[in-house]
Amino acid sequence: MREKKLLHTSEEAKILGTGVANRKVSVLEFLVPEGAKYLLKNGAQLVAKLVDSAGNEIPSDSFLYIYKKRAGEDGEVFLTKMAYGPFFDLTPGEQRNDKYAKHTRVDLGAVPGARFTEGDAIQIWVESSAVVDLANAKTRFELTVELE
Repeated sequence: MREKKLLHTSEEAKILGTGVANRKVSVLEFLVPEGAKYLLKNGAQLVAKLVDSAGNEIPSDSFLYIYKKRAGEDGEVFLTKMAYGPFFDLTPGEQRNDKYAKHTRVDLGAVPGARFTEGDAIQIWVESSAVVDLANAKTRFELTVELE
């Protein structure tokens, strides 16, 4: 299977908003394009460098959530909650390094993976005391999926 890196700046990405401080809010969505199928595997690589509008990294006590939104349905299916602490103060390159990557990989618990088909969406939610600015040039969000 081939891998695909979903970037917050990629064609299938849709910024849902900047968020709200001190609340869990959806900020980013990756829509699965026509004819495509994605597999988000347990242990998939995630690179996150999230900053606010001033360019400051969001606090280490923030959380990232990944949800699945099925095509044509209201509501989302919770997949995982990840602490932002392991990403904090690491460059994207360091996060890809094996030394740190084991702490920044997607943890789906006992589930081996989540499948996404055409029209489904991978949603990213953030809970932080800071407001995330995905349009800031210092921001980096990269999620690796497999193409089926």
